[in-house]
Amino acid sequence: MRIIKSKQLIRGISIYGEIVLLILASFSPLLDRPQKALLVLVLFLYNIKYAKRATKDKWVILGAFLMIFMISFALDLRNVSSLIQVNILNLYFPLCVMLGFLISQKYQVDEYLYFIEKIVFVSALFSLVSVFLYTFLPDIAMSLPKYTNEHTIRRTALLFNIMTSNDGSYLVHRNMGIAWEPGAFQILLNIGLYSYLRLNNKTSLLRIVIYFMAIFFTKSTAGLLIFMLITFNILKNDKRGRILILISFIAFGIPIFNEILYHINNKLLGSASFSIRFDPLKDAFINGSPHIFGLGNSGFDINYRPYNKLPYDSLGQIFLRYGYFMLLLVGTRLLRLLKGYKILFFILIISFSAQNIWYLPFLTPFYFVSINKAVSR
Repeated sequence: MRIIKSKQLIRGISIYGEIVLLILASFSPLLDRPQKALLVLVLFLYNIKYAKRATKDKWVILGAFLMIFMISFALDLRNVSSLIQVNILNLYFPLCVMLGFLISQKYQVDEYLYFIEKIVFVSALFSLVSVFLYTFLPDIAMSLPKYTNEHTIRRTALLFNIMTSNDGSYLVHRNMGIAWEPGAFQILLNIGLYSYLRLNNKTSLLRIVIYFMAIFFTKSTAGLLIFMLITFNILKNDKRGRILILISFIAFGIPIFNEILYHINNKLLGSASFSIRFDPLKDAFINGSPHIFGLGNSGFDINYRPYNKLPYDSLGQIFLRYGYFMLLLVGTRLLRLLKGYKILFFILIISFSAQNIWYLPFLTPFYFVSINKAVSR
């Protein structure tokens, strides 16, 4: 009996450790790109044995991805005059997709979501500690160790990061948790909340409130929009959840209303913030349209990056780098989720529209979801 329990404990530590590493490799700003690439490679080699579990349809999907990657790489070689100019992303992106393929063989989707939720909830709790610090104890928040990510200076306590101005001179009151920015952290939080609601018939009101507060303080437009979709689903399917939502709106009605009003006026259609994000996406599709297989990663850096505003989102990035076929493949794989994981589809498509996250190894397993008789929630 003790041996069985010991094996279960070791397996549990191994699984949670692996999911934590996937999250860190995808979202942590404390790791630089070479460190993330090494971590993804280690996870790939550790899980390569699960390739033998793959069904024919999943091999076909992986083959389609790899074919597009190889064609793009071959064409991209025309953009360089030496090997030094070859973009390492030509290897990193396929590696992230192949790791996602292996993870999808190792875990059933709901099993993967279950482990994700346990870890993300802990992260949500620690993120609220950061909210408390930058709100009520700003001197302590500003005294935390500094780190630099993408030419910006931030503060960290390892278990959470605190957002500051780009030069690090003052605090920005947005919850970024363990991620590189609030818009990235909301993805983890909303997937965590979705997973919790999907996998538990009896839910804890306190747990949902913690998720709500963590998402609310990200002040992410995409995050709040996704949370509203999840809330609508609760209203439709969960009588107990309706009571929680009513209580929440009574308790936090004014700040919620003010935040929603702010996003409507300053970040949605017609606003300057919307134009800043939409115009690069529009330019990406205009400039990328003549290139069936995209500019390539080296071509993107050489011919596009110096002269144009880069698209913030996944769709524009995919189209510019890999062209029509990759955009179609990723789009069809996401649409597949509508048959069994409807809310997850909306979480991903809205987040893809706001962040360049399509290649993150935490998310690529969802490209290989097999829909059997999953309940669409």
